[in-house]
Amino acid sequence: MVKVSISGDETERASLYNWPTASRPAPVSRKVRRKHRRVNSHPLTPITLELTGFESGGRAVGRAEDGRVVFVEFGIPGERVVAEITDEYPNYIEATAVMVIDSSSDRITARCEYFGRCGGCQLQHIQYDRQLELKTEVVRDALRRVAHLEQSVIDDCVRDMWGMDDPWEYRNHMRFTVRRSGDVGQMQRGTHRFFRINECKIALPDVNEILALSQERTKNTHQLAVRVGQATGDRLIQPELQWRPGRRSGRPNSGQDYYNEVLTVPVSESIDTTGKIEGKYRVSGPAFFQVNTLQAERLAGLVIERTLEIAPKMVIDAYSGVGTFSVLLAPLVDEMIAIEESKGANSDARFNLQANQNVKRVTAKVEDALEELETAPDVIIIDPPRAGILPSVIDAIIQSKVSRVIYVSCDPQTLARDLKIFTDAGFRINEIQPIDMFPQTQHIECVTTLTRG
Repeated sequence: MVKVSISGDETERASLYNWPTASRPAPVSRKVRRKHRRVNSHPLTPITLELTGFESGGRAVGRAEDGRVVFVEFGIPGERVVAEITDEYPNYIEATAVMVIDSSSDRITARCEYFGRCGGCQLQHIQYDRQLELKTEVVRDALRRVAHLEQSVIDDCVRDMWGMDDPWEYRNHMRFTVRRSGDVGQMQRGTHRFFRINECKIALPDVNEILALSQERTKNTHQLAVRVGQATGDRLIQPELQWRPGRRSGRPNSGQDYYNEVLTVPVSESIDTTGKIEGKYRVSGPAFFQVNTLQAERLAGLVIERTLEIAPKMVIDAYSGVGTFSVLLAPLVDEMIAIEESKGANSDARFNLQANQNVKRVTAKVEDALEELETAPDVIIIDPPRAGILPSVIDAIIQSKVSRVIYVSCDPQTLARDLKIFTDAGFRINEIQPIDMFPQTQHIECVTTLTRG
């Protein structure tokens, strides 16, 4: 165990800095099995660190005296902090910053009173412009370490992250825990300890309205899922709620099977003279849809632009879900094939694509569907889960003789892993555009354009 003493001078300097939340971040062990985790209430070993880097989990990076890397929650590169060690491993240490000795100019007061207890946000203590820079550097670092790309290639293809004008009140989908008392809230970060919340700063106002109307009024449920159509105002609240005796006014309707949403996607005037195209969607409860509507529109616009650059005749939308890209692209290409394994998502896709006669929907594994193609597609759009693309799928894409691949990724590490395989097979990376779909959090979305040869 690393033990570092903290001098009186350091403690006095740190005391001048107010921790950015009402409740200081509680160190929580990741090593212990989740069901046994508790917030560490006993004294933990402190360590004083110079923070020099930032990693993909939203943690700052320092180095202990014995040479081990230390991953520090709630720190910022350039700071000197006291952190409490939560877990130790042979090659690295995990810790939580509990005292700031030398503060970064990028450190700000977190807007949310639950920051540090709730696990939803990791970066509210960092200026937003700096969040974007740090996240972009995470992408660059993954390409260096995992994909082993030359720095010149990285500099040439990685763009600055697209942020939001207002990085708050964007989430259209939230899940809450409901206690027997009717209190609605979340589980404390890394534990099964419940705490009530009255507002989420990154959720849409409609979501917070539903939270307020449900607080202390429901019964016989453990979970509350809320989804909101930002453009339509539609709401999906599950399950169908039961109400406690008392005030009847203001009870939100619940138990809906689906909600409707509209994406208004910016495109160049060469695609549409109005500079935008519109997609209409029905989204059922279990189906995936991007939680940030405004950034989803920008992402979709980029995918469409990069798809149409090579004037394709046949386009494949792999892991197509409810048809997010297919709905927008079908009127613009000769033939569209939407591949989705989930029967539930395909039900929504069938409804969303019913007006497009040039779309073929395939319910199958992506690799199986690609192997059965008789004609090589011009473009494959692939939007896989966080785990990335399965090796069998990458092999099927390479064997398909497709000209262009547009890879929508939500994990820079798996993106870098997969890009190495593509580049080794002769694909060239045209562009990697990071997009901040999840401001205030560690999560990073990228749209990568690859061209064969």
